Amino acid sequence: MGAGAPHRRDGSDGTVATTLREEVGRHTESSARRLSQYVLALTGAVVLVIAGGVFFDWAWPLLDDRARSASLAGIGFGVLVLGVRIESSTRWLPASLLMQTSGVALLLLSYIYSERVWPDQTAVGTLIGLASLVTPIVLTARSMRRSMVMPAVHMAAGFAFLAVFLDRSTPLSGDAIVWALNLVLAGAIFVMVRLLVRDPGGRTHPWALNAFATSMAAGFCLVSVTAFDTLSMSDDGYLAVDVWLLLCAGLTLWGIHRAPPGLRRGWFERLLACEVFAWIWLGLLTVRQTFDGPPEAGLLVVGGVGVVAFQHADRHGMKEVMGAASLAFIVPVWWWAVDRGGALGGVLALLGTAGFLFWASGRKDQAVDGLPGHGAGE
Repeated sequence: MGAGAPHRRDGSDGTVATTLREEVGRHTESSARRLSQYVLALTGAVVLVIAGGVFFDWAWPLLDDRARSASLAGIGFGVLVLGVRIESSTRWLPASLLMQTSGVALLLLSYIYSERVWPDQTAVGTLIGLASLVTPIVLTARSMRRSMVMPAVHMAAGFAFLAVFLDRSTPLSGDAIVWALNLVLAGAIFVMVRLLVRDPGGRTHPWALNAFATSMAAGFCLVSVTAFDTLSMSDDGYLAVDVWLLLCAGLTLWGIHRAPPGLRRGWFERLLACEVFAWIWLGLLTVRQTFDGPPEAGLLVVGGVGVVAFQHADRHGMKEVMGAASLAFIVPVWWWAVDRGGALGGVLALLGTAGFLFWASGRKDQAVDGLPGHGAGE
């Protein structure tokens, strides 16, 4: 614009601002509707499980083991097929995902329950074990072409199906099965990492990131079973789970702050909040069971992580993480207060903590008021 050119104020800026506000409003409304769909679908899945429980509570005594196993398999297959048929409809997508997940769970239960009728390594038992191996492979191959979510579900459930196959169709011991599952988990994570490195934008394999996340989540179960059961580590097993949680949290932080744009997801912050929440109980158990530490140690270790997590979340505007970090501070304070001071001491300690937090919130407000655009008249 030249020096003498007039500055036009024809209201176009206001029109653009109005348009942007309308788009943001529509996006917010759409997100709220989608969330409500998933909540309703999840509620429906829970009600379906309750209905199945009521039915089997009535019908179970009337059926023999063969009929019970067949009923579980038939209902699971029917729910799974119905979920697949409505998957292409955006309107019914949340219901489809939850129905498919419920169907997979019922099929897994039917394979497990069939052991009552056909023992391990018999002809029929071996065939059922093979069916347990084939089921997640077929379902995963199909869902890779049509969904970003279901391959992750099948990846997580696949470890359980594989365990059933190894138990029903092979002479491996329980410990050998656990080690085999660990090898498969390591291999699956390695494959997922290679796919993500080669395709960081998710164009070729859009499901890979979700599958990687569920593989890491499945690792908590395998690490726990390996440490506590296979290695008989007793209370020291919490340290192994701590290391896995630290690895998961580190990967989540990398995904939030350092990952290529194509690998960043909005749900990483919620995942980090879940990891902080898990640390509350895992950290307290580690202090108490592994190190036989006093409540002060739990307050220092768990509460200290909560303070650091809150500061980091506050700096980057992570609301869910701030909530989980607050609990990571509150729970060990409550535990320490009740353990050391009884009910009255706990009340006094909590009141003192509340006073400190109110004071800190006031100091925080002063810092915000000092920023540009936050004057008294704003």
